[in-house]
Amino acid sequence: MRWGIAGILAAVVITIAIGVVYVSGTSSESTYFADLAQAGAVRTGDDVRIAGIPVGQVKSLTLLPDRVRMTFTVAGNTFVGDQTTLDVRMLTVVGGYYVAVEPAGTKPLGATVIPQERVVLPYNLTQAFQDAVQPVRRISGDTLRQDLAALSTSIDKSPDAVRTAVKAAGDLVGILDKQNSDVSRTLSIADEYLTALQANSDVLAKLLTNLGTLETIVQNNKTQVAQSLNDLAAVLHDLSPLGRAWDASLKDRAQPLADAIPRLQELGGRLGTLLDALRGFEQRLLPLLPTGGGVSVDHSAATIPLPAVCVPVPGGGC
Repeated sequence: MRWGIAGILAAVVITIAIGVVYVSGTSSESTYFADLAQAGAVRTGDDVRIAGIPVGQVKSLTLLPDRVRMTFTVAGNTFVGDQTTLDVRMLTVVGGYYVAVEPAGTKPLGATVIPQERVVLPYNLTQAFQDAVQPVRRISGDTLRQDLAALSTSIDKSPDAVRTAVKAAGDLVGILDKQNSDVSRTLSIADEYLTALQANSDVLAKLLTNLGTLETIVQNNKTQVAQSLNDLAAVLHDLSPLGRAWDASLKDRAQPLADAIPRLQELGGRLGTLLDALRGFEQRLLPLLPTGGGVSVDHSAATIPLPAVCVPVPGGGC
C-alpha cells in the first residue's frame, strides 16, 4: 500500500512538471506588456523580433475600455530598456505581421507597460479613408462646379485641341514604334558583327599576337631610351662643377664685359668711320709731299720745310 501511494504521488509530480515545462518552455523568457490603440493585424502567436531575429512571441491580446493590452515574451538574455519602442511590420508581401522590438533606455523595462505613443501600427485602408475625410470636407462644391464648367466650355470652344492632343499621342506612339524597330536593327547588326568576329577568331588571335610582339619591341626601345637618358644625366652631372664655378665666380666677372659688348661694337663703328675720314685726308695730303719728304708751302715766296705728317691709326703705321 505504501509503495502504491508513493508511486501515484511520484506520477502526479512528474505530470505537473511536464505540464509546467510544456506551458512555459525550457528556455527562460521575460514577459512584457504594451498598449495598442487597436489590435490591427496583430494576432496571438505572431513573432517578436529584434533586428530581424525571432526572440519571442505574442502571447495574448486583452481588450480594455479604450485600448488593447498586448502581452509578449522576449528571450531572457536580451536586454529591454524602459524606453523601448515597438513597430508592427508586414512579414511578407502577401500578408502576415510581426512585432519589431527596438530596445532603448538604460533601466530594465520590467513590468512597466509600453505606452501607445511608442507603438507604431501599420497603415491600413480604413485609416486612409479616415484621413481623407478632412481634405475632402475642405473642398468647396461651388468652386469645383465652376472649374468643371470652365473645363467643359474650353473643350467645346476648342475641339481641335483635343483632336491635336490625340494626334500628338498617336505620333508619339509611332515614334516609339520606329525607335523600337531601330533598336531591333541595331541588335541584328551587333549580332552580325559578333558572328563575323567568331568566324574570324584565328585572324583576331594573330592580330593579338602581333600586338604583343609590337608591345615587346616598344618596351625594349623604351628601355634603351631610358638608358640613354640616364647616360645624358650622368654627363650633365659631371659637367655640373663647371656650371657651379661659372655661377659662383666667372659669371659676375664676365657680366660687365658682356654688357660692354654693344657699346664696344658701336665705338668700333665710329672708329671705322674716323679711320676712313683720316685715310681720305691722307690721300689729299700725299700730292703735296715732295719726293724727298717734307711739305712745301708757297707763302709770299717763302719756303717753310716741315717734317712728314703721320697719323697713327689701328692697322696702319707711319
